[in-house]
Amino acid sequence: MSDRFLEAAIMGAIEAYCHGDGFQTEIETIGPIWGHRRISGDEHIIFLERLAVSLSADRQTDSVTPKAEATDLMAEVMERLAPELTLLGDFHSHPYKDRATVERIKGFEFSPGDFNAFLHDDDLWDRNPAGPVMLVVTICRLNRVHDTDGKQLRFNVWQFDLGEFRFWINVCVGYLDEQGQRQHTGNKRSNVWLDLNSRFFNQRRSRRDLGRGDGFHADPHLDGEPYGEGRSPLWTALGLRPHRGQ
Repeated sequence: MSDRFLEAAIMGAIEAYCHGDGFQTEIETIGPIWGHRRISGDEHIIFLERLAVSLSADRQTDSVTPKAEATDLMAEVMERLAPELTLLGDFHSHPYKDRATVERIKGFEFSPGDFNAFLHDDDLWDRNPAGPVMLVVTICRLNRVHDTDGKQLRFNVWQFDLGEFRFWINVCVGYLDEQGQRQHTGNKRSNVWLDLNSRFFNQRRSRRDLGRGDGFHADPHLDGEPYGEGRSPLWTALGLRPHRGQ
């Protein structure tokens, strides 16, 4: 996962959460994903390079629906801008008011509606006969800024904080079973390994109040590395070994 990809996913999710569409806030957002795929035996290595937020999508607090024409247009433009990249799938966000709600209902998981839309997206599967990717970025606002690093909750799920916001990233990959039927790697017991070496971290008494217009304030007396300097580069590899008879 490139820095550009993660930054765009975070900014898209925060903007939709804090400012919405001008009529409502804490709404979902969505957009296509581009990158590379390498297949070695039964292992698929997928590199997520770029994403674009679909501004014309129908965005609600509990659902988001992209326009097929908009996705086709962005795919055509990207073929001219970066013909070396492949449209691999899409991402969307899950916004929640607080951490307690996310943890109580496992809001960072894909919903049945997410899986249903994924399996029936003919265009996405036509573009990715080896299996498309679906990624969800869940966001909520915290009561205070926590001094914390990223945490891998499961093979396919990471959690991290940025200022006063907490994020979860969950990913699944589609595949065809032995009968040629579309399947996905699911939420739990996933064969997808999400390798996230994140440079994003929080410092005590630092605050990012993007939704309130206060900017970013960091205590100059804090020890530790400046934001983003001296940290490991950020990347994600998704290693998939297909399920059999799931």
